[in-house]
Amino acid sequence: MKCPVCGEEVEPFDICDNCDWQNSGQKENENSLQGPNKMTLKEAREAYQKGEKVL
Repeated sequence: MKCPVCGEEVEPFDICDNCDWQNSGQKENENSLQGPNKMTLKEAREAYQKGEKVL
């Protein structure tokens, strides 16, 4: 499957080697905190595009 932040191939429930997003294996709501990550999917995408760390 593709990482929802950077688009690289990643296994379900794995941490992306490219951007460090932890895939929760479920359809993730762009604007809500859920799963193991410390930012929303939207915040993570914005941080990645700016070259900032994804938490």
